[in-house]
Amino acid sequence: MSSSILEKYDKQFEYTGIMMNIILALQFLMLWIDPKPDQAEQIMNLAILIAAEFIMLHTGIFMAVFPKKYTLFIFFPFYGLFAYFFNTLVTNNLIIMVYLITILNRMRFAFSNPSPELKKRTKVMAVSAGFTYFILIFIIGFGSPYIPSLGLNDQFLDQSGYHLIRTQGGLFLEKPYTAICLGFSYYSITAIIEAILLVSKKFKPISAQLT
Repeated sequence: MSSSILEKYDKQFEYTGIMMNIILALQFLMLWIDPKPDQAEQIMNLAILIAAEFIMLHTGIFMAVFPKKYTLFIFFPFYGLFAYFFNTLVTNNLIIMVYLITILNRMRFAFSNPSPELKKRTKVMAVSAGFTYFILIFIIGFGSPYIPSLGLNDQFLDQSGYHLIRTQGGLFLEKPYTAICLGFSYYSITAIIEAILLVSKKFKPISAQLT
């Protein structure tokens, strides 16, 4: 597939990524505000998903920086093992599906030679997402006592049977509203960053700027 074709449909790929982030952000928000008694498994799954985002971030940064052969033969299978491990902790194949969709979107330039502007945008987005995630982890980790539980209070978690199906510990799973807050914040911010980079002339190919 030629780079010109990929660049022609670049906006469609980017819009897909932005919409995916928005949909995920809304799912986290709805669970945080108005969880249902039968959504205990979904709460746990999304809490594990945002923890697994740590793996997605690494693949994004490495794929943007390292040569194609390392991306295809080392990083994809290596981090795939971590994604598989996280996937064993959820009650469906959510982690694997998100991992594969994310990697497919990020690898679309693996077999082509995109313009320097698109390469730069990919690197900036990967690094920006990484900084966003780690800053939010720091803020939420230390500020967890001040984060409102909203619908995910102790009474709801007990009544929904959440603690009965939880098999792992840690802040995110013991207090799932922290993970849900992180997920909503992270996917909302990354959607905004992606949208800003997409419309910025600084990251558009010269040919696109002239049309």
